[in-house]
Amino acid sequence: MDLKKRRFAAIIGTGILSLVVLMAASIFGGQIRLDDRMLIQGVGVDVQGEEVLVSVHISQPVEQGEIQLQQVRGTTVLEALNKLVQKSGKTPLYSHNMVVVFGKSCGEDGLEKFLDFFVRYYEARPSVHLFMAQGEAREVLELQKDGKYADTEDIARIAHSGDANGWTVNTRVIDFVNQLKGEGTSPCLPILAVEEENIQAVGTALFQEDRYCAELSPEESRVLLLVTKYLSGGQLVAQTPQADKVTLTFQSSQVSLESRIQEGVPLFTMKVDCEMAISSMGVLGENGGGQEIFSQLEEAAENQLEESIRQTLDKTLRKYQTDPFGFGRLLFQQQTDWWKQEGEHWKEWMQKAEFSLDVEVRINRVEQELSPLQ
Repeated sequence: MDLKKRRFAAIIGTGILSLVVLMAASIFGGQIRLDDRMLIQGVGVDVQGEEVLVSVHISQPVEQGEIQLQQVRGTTVLEALNKLVQKSGKTPLYSHNMVVVFGKSCGEDGLEKFLDFFVRYYEARPSVHLFMAQGEAREVLELQKDGKYADTEDIARIAHSGDANGWTVNTRVIDFVNQLKGEGTSPCLPILAVEEENIQAVGTALFQEDRYCAELSPEESRVLLLVTKYLSGGQLVAQTPQADKVTLTFQSSQVSLESRIQEGVPLFTMKVDCEMAISSMGVLGENGGGQEIFSQLEEAAENQLEESIRQTLDKTLRKYQTDPFGFGRLLFQQQTDWWKQEGEHWKEWMQKAEFSLDVEVRINRVEQELSPLQ
């Protein structure tokens, strides 16, 4: 072997040996033992005076124990969380965190500065579910039932409950940041409340930039899910002169949106198609029954949906100048030249925007043999 080959082999051998030594040092000397860790499962943040109160659900990685609650204070979220180490001597592991609940006070003060740690910290995950408490976040994390703190996984599941009830939005860290920083859209969060020793979603928090400004009821939240194409379940109660309070279940929905500028004003054309099924119905009137009841129910549901959509658009776009639907984003994408000139004032333009709605509901004729509609 010539001299050049020997030198090359020596360099490769030295590199491999160095890599092995570094790996051994990492494995046997530089790691943090599992029993020196505490797994962060859920975090709640409240503003209290000049400080923040951070409530934390913790589990131990080695001990198969129940959720523990620790509460710490600081001038910032990170300063407060650093005090967890002083209390236990253990290092927090944030990669297991599932939920962050912000108190209403955080929203009123501007949420971005409280969210920053969960966006910036290297262990934080962008898929963590975000909520806003109807009151204080600590109330959610302090809740106990039969002497045990609420399972953080159960709180996280509430974010997906909109698939069944049709009125709970699902917002992750990455979603909120994209809505906040993106062109022509506003953030929103599901609202949690503690009622009768249970945690449940009770509506949607709306934001102007990062400040809380208003909330949508569950029924108004359904409009938000419908227009943003995330509605996949839930019920609608319709009524006709022949049928008293018929409960319809959403089976599918499809929304198409187009935008154009008409006489200088944004005009949105919205086509809504919904398929529903009758889940339950009250007593039919004397002239009830027969196939005509379906067309009457479809018309009643269409009118009710259209009215709900218009009322929710008026509340969000015109009254509070917030756009969780992303209509401004649609203008940014479809009306590029107009946006270049007017995009800076898009919220003011959304107050003047006009909407052409076409709502169509089809009620599937299922289980007719079990109904009085034969």
